[in-house]
Amino acid sequence: MFNTMSIRARLIMAFAVLLGLLLTLATVSLQRLDRLTTSTQEIVNVLERRALLAKRINQHAQAEAIILLNLLQTATRDDRVRLYAALDEEMAASGQAVSDLDLTMLSADVQQEIDHVTDLRQRYAILLQETVELIEIEGTSQARSFFEARTQKVLNTIMFDTRALEEHMQQEMQTELLMLKQSASTAKQLVIVLAIIALLVGALMAWFIARGIVIPVREAVLVAQRIANGNYAIDVPVDQRGEIGILLQALRVMRNSIASREAKIMRLAYVDNLTNLPNRTRFIELLESRPSDEQGVLVLLDINRFAPINDALGHTVGDRMLCAIATRVQQLVKSTDIVARLWADQYAVLLRGVDQAQAQATVLRVIDALRAPILIDGIRLDVDISAGAVLFTSNLADTNCLFRFAGLALATAKRHRDPLVFASKMSTEPVPAQLSLIGDMREALTRGEFVIYYQPKLNLAQHQITAAEALIRWQHPVKGLIPPIQFIPFAEQTGFIREITPWVLRQVIADAAQWHRDGLLVVPSANLSTLDLLNHSLVLDVQHLATQSGLPAHRLCLEITESALMDQPELALQHLNELSQFGFKLSIDDYGTGQSSLAYVQTLPVNELKIDRAFVTGVDVNSKNAAIVRSTILLCRELGLSVVAEGAETPQEQAWLKDNHCDLLQGYVVAKPMPLAEFIPWVKKFNQA
Repeated sequence: MFNTMSIRARLIMAFAVLLGLLLTLATVSLQRLDRLTTSTQEIVNVLERRALLAKRINQHAQAEAIILLNLLQTATRDDRVRLYAALDEEMAASGQAVSDLDLTMLSADVQQEIDHVTDLRQRYAILLQETVELIEIEGTSQARSFFEARTQKVLNTIMFDTRALEEHMQQEMQTELLMLKQSASTAKQLVIVLAIIALLVGALMAWFIARGIVIPVREAVLVAQRIANGNYAIDVPVDQRGEIGILLQALRVMRNSIASREAKIMRLAYVDNLTNLPNRTRFIELLESRPSDEQGVLVLLDINRFAPINDALGHTVGDRMLCAIATRVQQLVKSTDIVARLWADQYAVLLRGVDQAQAQATVLRVIDALRAPILIDGIRLDVDISAGAVLFTSNLADTNCLFRFAGLALATAKRHRDPLVFASKMSTEPVPAQLSLIGDMREALTRGEFVIYYQPKLNLAQHQITAAEALIRWQHPVKGLIPPIQFIPFAEQTGFIREITPWVLRQVIADAAQWHRDGLLVVPSANLSTLDLLNHSLVLDVQHLATQSGLPAHRLCLEITESALMDQPELALQHLNELSQFGFKLSIDDYGTGQSSLAYVQTLPVNELKIDRAFVTGVDVNSKNAAIVRSTILLCRELGLSVVAEGAETPQEQAWLKDNHCDLLQGYVVAKPMPLAEFIPWVKKFNQA
């Protein structure tokens, strides 16, 4: 019954019992003390009165004896009359004391003594009367003889007995006081016993309450700890009521809710909702948990032209196609192999315990099976698959490396239109040193590590330096001078080129404005990438920089490549027209390497063409290069464009280009790129010479 009570009821009951015991203890103690006090006071009063009365009887007896002796020695009548009066008073007082003592409810033995004293007094009174009469009739001598013979004996007995009575009263008073002390000690012991009983009962109830609360709470804590450790199958006790029962019920609800939510979370974390395959996270965990000595192959499968299917038929059809492909792949591999969907239209397969030849046969079989048409709502879908694979022979192979090599192999397969490429057959891979430079470029720009080098352009007709190309270099504090080929392509891929180009333009325009003020007639050219040319703020930014620095627009040339015009030709042409209308010179860089050179030359508002070094090199000995360069020079002359030959390195090439009326020459035969501090003195010295 106690265990079924609520904690509140248990505490109320415990405090009520303890309060009752304390009240009982206090009541009993007060009653005992009141009784003891009253009894003590009464007994003390009675005993004191008895002792006082006994003392008075003895004192009156002594006074009577003294007066009687005085009577026997007094000769005159008048003196004896006064003594008779005093004797009567003492006799009356003594008698009254005896009567008062007799009324104090004496014990039997004391009562006997009082009765005996009373009898003696009566005898004494008779003898005293006779003695007094003898005094008055026969004289004092005869009375003295009678007194000594009879009265004195009785008087002595009275005095002895009254003294004994007084001592008896004193002894009785001591006895009663001793009994009172014993009664007080008994009351004290009773209070102590009741207090001990109250403490024991309180401790016992506290133990029962603690046991009734702590044990279920401890069980609840144990259950909560196991739930926290992921043991959701643990049974929660159901035999408790009250607050503990409510707590355990809450634990049951919590366990069920957490188990349900964790199952959902685990599914979201590890399962692809569309195909019910393991997702990328789960696949990586399984890949990393493989036995250390296991050999296998990691395969990445990618659906070619999946986006057009999604766009044409909708995502619903695309999702059903992904599910169908997942089912086919699972059916074509062993049960011990692992199939996962990484994202979108890419799957991963872990072929376990196979070598490269076995894996190749399995993957090709899978690809052939996936190429079979898939029917969805009567629509026949033909699927083409590319695969990249990498072989691993131990757990020492890093998971990231495996995915990187498999991804590179997949990219190679898609680029070469091969069904399967193994990473072992690849000849190139990204250079980690180059990858690390990408993360340093932003800090380098902030720290001012980029510098501008200028490469002179020689005017062949005037034999003067009239132009120069601005080339960016990276002065790395640790790696030294880094050429643009090692970081510009990556800057273009990552979009960071949009932050580099504005910095280059600010530097070049500032330098050109200073040259113009100093009378140095050299036109610098700056390169624009595809992202720069498609930047909507490009035109306004360049115009603002030129106007702010005081540089005439025709004193700056902007170089673009043909590839920069391929992505959004309308927007690129619009920006070029705006730049040309403002007065900037425009140049087509790497002319001859594009696919539509003549069409662009016809429509673009450009001022010059730069013939790529591939055609300039050996132009004096290579007839095909000579024909291409000669025809380009003639074309530009007809169109009113200047021609810049790029990459000339020998005097023979320079002489041929001059004989064929090329306008400008840029290359090592003239000079290498130089920093600004070297470039200006060199140009001045060259032009003066």
